[in-house]
Amino acid sequence: MAKRIQWCGKKLIEADGGIGWERQESGKYQAELFGVTYELEKRRRSKAERGDPGWYLYSSGAPDGNFSGDYTSSTLMEAVEEATTMLLKLDLRGPGYEPVR
Repeated sequence: MAKRIQWCGKKLIEADGGIGWERQESGKYQAELFGVTYELEKRRRSKAERGDPGWYLYSSGAPDGNFSGDYTSSTLMEAVEEATTMLLKLDLRGPGYEPVR
């Protein structure tokens, strides 16, 4: 279960997998894993944007394939848990690998 912690002066939300998500600004949290930055972003209901409101996972430059707005949950704590699970399923051995099932 995700919990709020303070570590080295930073306020984080940490999931059971041990990945800490740091608040960047309202509606954005970031985590780094093996040099790649992942971001959870809150999407609010808007006529301009399609999709459900809630938390979405993004990354770029990841050797494991990028997340380009994968829905995680409508609540922050559940989104942190789901995003952490998604990241821990990645096989980070190098190019040509498949996600761990």
